[in-house]
Amino acid sequence: MFSNVTREGDLMESIEAIIQQQQLAGKLFGGFFGLEVEQHRVLTNGKLSRHPYPAAFSSRRHNPYLKTDFCDNMFELVAPPVQGATAAVQNLKYLQQIVNDHLAADERIWPLSIMAPLSADDLAFATTFNTRQWMADYHDYLGAKYGIARELMAGVHVNFSLHRDLIAALFAASGQSDLAAFKNHLYFRLAQGFVAHRWLFTYLFGASPVLANPLKGMPDNLAFPVRSLRSSDFGYTNFSSETITYSSLGAQLDQLKRFVAEGKFYSLHEFYGPVRLKSRGANSDDLIAHGTERLEFRAFDLDPLSRAGISNDTLNFLEVFLAYWLVADQEADLTEADEKNQAVALQHPHQEFDWTKERGLALLDDLDAFVAKYGAPKEYQAALLFARRRLEDPRLTIGGQLIDKADPDGGLLSYGLKIANSHHDWYKSMAYPLQPTIATYPAPAQELIKAAIELGIKAKVTQNSFALILGDHQEQYAANQAFDLTNGAKQAVLVAFPEQVNYTDQVDQVQV
Repeated sequence: MFSNVTREGDLMESIEAIIQQQQLAGKLFGGFFGLEVEQHRVLTNGKLSRHPYPAAFSSRRHNPYLKTDFCDNMFELVAPPVQGATAAVQNLKYLQQIVNDHLAADERIWPLSIMAPLSADDLAFATTFNTRQWMADYHDYLGAKYGIARELMAGVHVNFSLHRDLIAALFAASGQSDLAAFKNHLYFRLAQGFVAHRWLFTYLFGASPVLANPLKGMPDNLAFPVRSLRSSDFGYTNFSSETITYSSLGAQLDQLKRFVAEGKFYSLHEFYGPVRLKSRGANSDDLIAHGTERLEFRAFDLDPLSRAGISNDTLNFLEVFLAYWLVADQEADLTEADEKNQAVALQHPHQEFDWTKERGLALLDDLDAFVAKYGAPKEYQAALLFARRRLEDPRLTIGGQLIDKADPDGGLLSYGLKIANSHHDWYKSMAYPLQPTIATYPAPAQELIKAAIELGIKAKVTQNSFALILGDHQEQYAANQAFDLTNGAKQAVLVAFPEQVNYTDQVDQVQV
């Protein structure tokens, strides 16, 4: 598949040389993040919310930002890609603000990956609380195969892409002729590096230490608390008998195609690996034809210590690691990668293996030298310092801090509700409609953008202007222009985009 790509060692040496010769260090730390977060609506007592999906939000089938996942109370917020961790987290926060504005009075957003204790009634309700009829078959298939409690696990999906100028410069200087194969080679190599070191990310950012609802296939003798149940073999993953390889992209795609053909997987969407290569389309042929556009990291628990569900430091650490692995002249050691991650995921959050600390600190030494060599901005150095402190003391990890907040019975209901209320109050206290990301905009412009997002119309915002886009229809506005919002911002958007009424939740089944 990669016969026209130079051998690994030569390619990595040339990447480092090209970056230095063409002074591309700024692009090396100029990646783009698009964040997707899954979070549940719960009642103020922690029970599953039975309120319908907010009527103010448009079709989930067409809205690019506001969707639901397994059941209607499980929000899926999709923030558009943007350069840098800070802007990415801000993009997610403005969606969080919109969602909090439309919660019922007795609703909150649950801040943890693992749901609060649910009654048999609640679990039965979650099984059928799905009005996305076009996804009904896939929904029922997942529930029957993996169990409802596992499908209710929430987390953050981090979409990451290298700076396009960096890829273009590397490709132009590489002597290669197939851009798609070149991109696939680079991105799959990054994926392998992440999989090989997933144990470190689980150690640093794992945050699902307890179990409130029994999981299908989980042994009765599993000791709690753990560091990250969601990151273990019993969490958000395929069955061990259906594990997908990362040995090579060709082997991975062949295995995925075979699993779908044999009926082991419903579709390629059922691949629950820690990182997936994503292209323009949804099938593997498109990946080969056009190349990887981004990596989708699926191994991050919700971070209750961050109002967005994931922090700047987490994203900055990920980007430093990926930049380092892009340049490093070494291959990923996938030997026992799953076993290492499983051991760390199921370890008590206040404990640490000797090898975890030794290997983690050695890698951090390499990362420190890397950011110094390439002049990385200070925020990346700060992210490495956070990671170092957590490696030196497991009680400082997210999981370690959560256990210190546990109820006497070992659960996190009280803490989860406390954080849920705190986050809700913070978002409701915002003085402007979209304060986290565009506070410099006048309120009328913010109202218009907010209404567009609720209606499923794309908004592209720059410092002084913004565009609203629906299909091929685009309207451009200055941020400080006068807007007639006499009949409300939503009506103003509908006047500009009357075709929006045709974007509905149709009941036809769709291929997933």
